[in-house]
Amino acid sequence: MSLRKQGFVAIAAIARADGLLLADEVNGLLGAARAVGLGESELAEVEHALREGVPLAQVDLSELSGPEKVLTYALAHWLAMVDGIVNTAELASLRELASKLDLPDAKLKAAASAAFDIVCLPGGHRPEKFQFALLEARLREKLPALMSR
Repeated sequence: MSLRKQGFVAIAAIARADGLLLADEVNGLLGAARAVGLGESELAEVEHALREGVPLAQVDLSELSGPEKVLTYALAHWLAMVDGIVNTAELASLRELASKLDLPDAKLKAAASAAFDIVCLPGGHRPEKFQFALLEARLREKLPALMSR
């Protein structure tokens, strides 16, 4: 599965929500963006969003497909959890992202659950060790009808 640049930019906004952006978080998200085949110019935009910040309200997610929306939320949820604490700013940003994605609650919960599953794996709390393919596989298990489109 692929995820467009807009999804990664939205995830970057969540990553910055707690006011603490670790190098490992940057590397983990950029690694995931590389894994789906974003080009160098798109990677540069994602990196800019990570380092400089882009308000979530300014990110247009309307062109993302259903699976891309679920994947965006799952990746954002994972990145919010990797430091072991999801604070109120991150929770508010995740709620804002959920609203922008306009996904049913069951799909949001399945995406969050898949992200939690990955965080619980050995090394799953380390962004630089993020396994994009494992998250996608967990999403396919939890939401087979959605992820097959």
